[in-house]
Amino acid sequence: MIEKQEVQEIFPTPLWIVDLQPAAAATLNAKLKAEIERLISPRPKVPAGSNWQTPQDLHTRPAFAEFAKLVETAGRGVARFLQVDQYPMAITGCWANVNPPGAYHPMHHHPNNYLSGVYYVSIPAGGSQILFQDPRGQASMIMPKPRQYTRLTANGANAPSKEGRMVIFPSWLKHTVPANDGQSERISISFNLMFKNFSETMASPMWDPTAGKEK
Repeated sequence: MIEKQEVQEIFPTPLWIVDLQPAAAATLNAKLKAEIERLISPRPKVPAGSNWQTPQDLHTRPAFAEFAKLVETAGRGVARFLQVDQYPMAITGCWANVNPPGAYHPMHHHPNNYLSGVYYVSIPAGGSQILFQDPRGQASMIMPKPRQYTRLTANGANAPSKEGRMVIFPSWLKHTVPANDGQSERISISFNLMFKNFSETMASPMWDPTAGKEK
C-alpha cells in the first residue's frame, strides 16, 4: 500500500575538517609548540583537571602570523561554502590550550562570533576528540536507546583529532573536550571568526517593509 518512503535530512549542522600535508604540519607544529611553551613559562599552578591557556591575542603576534593566515584562508573557504564570502571576516580571538593528562574542557560555546575552530599541535598517543552536543534542545525529551547509534539516532557527534588537523564549526554549537587519557600533553589552538562590519552591513532587519503594499 505504501508507494514510497524516504528520509530527508533538514537543518544540517556542518563541520569543516582541514588537514595539512604531514610535512607542512610537522614544521608548523614545531614552531607553534616552542612559542606556546615560551608563553606559558613559568607555568602557574592550576587545579587538577584544568589546563594552561595563553592570552587570546595570538593572531596579533608575529610568531603566529603564519598560523593566522592559515585560519583566515580556511575561514574564507567556509564562507564560500555558506555563500557569505561577500562579507569579510576577521579573527576576533586566538589562544592556545595545553591539557596535561587528566585535563578536560567542559561543555561550552563561543558567543558573539560566527565561526569557531580548533587546530591540533600535539596529540598524545591513543588519540583525542572533540564532542559536539545535539543543538536541538527538544530532541532529548524522549530518547529510547537505539540498536545502533548513527548521525540520525545519536544526540552527540565527535570529530577525531590528529596533529595538523583543523576543525571549524558554527560558534553556537556546544562542545566539550573529554579528559586527556594519554601520557603526554594535548596542545591545541582555538580561534573565533566574526564579520568585520556586522552592525554596518548585516544586522539590519531582513524583512521587506514594502511587502504587501500597493505601488
